[in-house]
Amino acid sequence: MIQNSILEKFLRYLEVEEKAPSLEYLNELVEAHQTKVKWETLTKFIDFEEGEEEHFYLPSIDSYVNRVVDQGVGGTCWTVAKGFHFLLHTLGFNVEYLYMDPGHLCLQVMLDQPYYVDVGYCAPLYKAYPLHQSFTVENEAEVFSYEVRENDILVARDPGPTKVLGKKTVTWDEMIPHILQSHDWQDGFALRTLKVFGYIDGRPCQLKGNTLIRFEDKQRLEQELTEAEFRYWMEKKFGVDYSLYEKAKEIYRRRKGE
Repeated sequence: MIQNSILEKFLRYLEVEEKAPSLEYLNELVEAHQTKVKWETLTKFIDFEEGEEEHFYLPSIDSYVNRVVDQGVGGTCWTVAKGFHFLLHTLGFNVEYLYMDPGHLCLQVMLDQPYYVDVGYCAPLYKAYPLHQSFTVENEAEVFSYEVRENDILVARDPGPTKVLGKKTVTWDEMIPHILQSHDWQDGFALRTLKVFGYIDGRPCQLKGNTLIRFEDKQRLEQELTEAEFRYWMEKKFGVDYSLYEKAKEIYRRRKGE
């Protein structure tokens, strides 16, 4: 039986029961996480404002899971990967970190072979994939290409960036410089604007500024929202605590004004 109450809370939120580690169970966890936990920059602003450097501006696991469950948020790749690593490790999986250059953190899970697991990339990845096998997946928003090469793996998104995934696992300490570098008000990708991404009714959707972005039939549809419409989408569709958004917005305005 799981003794850790925060882990039990996380599993209840994902609506997944405790099971022995297996590929089937791993895929169940990945799909549940991808469906329910949001990628967002709101908490990035808040953690940067309130965090201390020795914590790398990231929340504790308890704080992270409580925010996921009680406030409907998740974070960027650093926070989400750390949280999912905790979940898998505590459930008995053999899990380690993988780094994708520039600036992305994902996981390797060892079962019958090493598997690539990535729940913090906003990509259509609803399961684990063999780390050393190329594949391509697509949805309404993009084509995601994973090309295994001799020394590394090329990850290309159309539309979107191209990054390079290392084949060797990395330690959390090795990620500290990259995590700190991501907290840059001028150049940090996640600190450019307030964004929330999730799969709403099975479709990829994003709130960016006051714009709703939906993807249907391979088209990007943008809709400027009124204040009431924006709050409805943030609270009712994305399930995010609106007070958290307001706190992040105040920090964003003040910091960008500086």
